[in-house]
Amino acid sequence: MKKGFTLAEVLITLGVVGIVAVLTVPAVMKNYRNRMYVAQLQKVSAQLSDAAQAIMNDEHVDNFYETKAANPNSCSDASKGACEKGPGYLLNNYMKPLKRNCIDGSDPCASSTGSVYTNMQGQALNFGFGGYCIYTTNGATVCASYNVNNNCMSVAVDVNGMVEPNMAGRDIFAMDIHKDGTLSDWGSGCADNSFGCDKSLCGTGRGKDSVSQASCGCYSRLIKSDWNMDY
Repeated sequence: MKKGFTLAEVLITLGVVGIVAVLTVPAVMKNYRNRMYVAQLQKVSAQLSDAAQAIMNDEHVDNFYETKAANPNSCSDASKGACEKGPGYLLNNYMKPLKRNCIDGSDPCASSTGSVYTNMQGQALNFGFGGYCIYTTNGATVCASYNVNNNCMSVAVDVNGMVEPNMAGRDIFAMDIHKDGTLSDWGSGCADNSFGCDKSLCGTGRGKDSVSQASCGCYSRLIKSDWNMDY
């Protein structure tokens, strides 16, 4: 009666297991990372919307663009979060920053150089956003800028800060804040009933010079796919 496995049988079994692992583990890890990116984006999106609602409540207005946040940035000491108006005022007073005004510098949360960020095709991008940036307690970089021409605040979110992949549409997204405090994809101009870039633009390589343009459509796509990163 056979009581065990031969060495050949064990080696064949291990070989099969190894092949299966090689084929499946990368896909499993990618799916896991994608779920983490989406979960973090949902969290930051909720915090941004809550921040917009909170400043409206504090200032007793129904329109986000009647608050102190809806102004060009004005800071007496930006590095310490002393901002009296603009995006810096909103992010410092209504989010939870660990770092403030942290584009570039010795301990950056975002980089203005063209060697850090890419689109999904692997092409290098400039950050191309500017504005005021913070690094939050949950590890995300949030940068906001106010466009005085169309009275619109846009926000770029890198859900894991400077940690790779630093890829537009994967861990970096751009949104607009509407007057009722809700968020849409970037490119809406904060206009009523505008949802910004269409989901079909996500990952197309559009806007190679800017993370906002390169991630255009991905926030919409996630929302319309029930927060499933299916790309």
